Amino acid sequence: MSGVSPSWQRGTAFCLSYNRTKLKTIEIEYEDPEIPLDIYASYSVQQIMVAFGKTTQDYVYPMREGVLYLEEKHSDLFFITINKNEEDYLPSTMYNDYAKNSELFNWKSQSTTGVNTPTGQRYINDRSPGHKVLLFARESRQQYSHAQPYIFLGNARYVSHKGSNPIQIVWKMDHEIPERIIRQSNLRVVN
Repeated sequence: MSGVSPSWQRGTAFCLSYNRTKLKTIEIEYEDPEIPLDIYASYSVQQIMVAFGKTTQDYVYPMREGVLYLEEKHSDLFFITINKNEEDYLPSTMYNDYAKNSELFNWKSQSTTGVNTPTGQRYINDRSPGHKVLLFARESRQQYSHAQPYIFLGNARYVSHKGSNPIQIVWKMDHEIPERIIRQSNLRVVN
């Protein structure tokens, strides 16, 4: 770029870098037509509960935990908060969940889930075509004094595990994990 001042080049590079951090991920239609959600779209817990038929016009499903097994859909839903605030969570739920890279996600089960429990066995061993593990992640619990919505990351497939009560599981995502989740995870990773 001959003839362009160094300060203009730095300013342009800064603008490009800033804009890159603000890019939105393009949403992808989820492959199961019975679930009206898009990969990478943001949803409240109740919107997700409506999509899965748990919340209706006459009933609001009382979702209080970070996991939900829908037996009728043979699906496990995981609601993950990357950056947990000690004021909002009990010490027993301060799990270190994070994206390892663009395709692998490290997740810890509830502390009551052991490798020999039915739930632990389903997480580790159920490879049946109908079983789905679906991840919903958010950076933090609150955003502008309201509950931050979850980003639908889609299907996760078992890779490995270690430990018990809780079980630490590595999942491989069918779709790349968005850069903003990876960036927040890099800030959070504690081994």
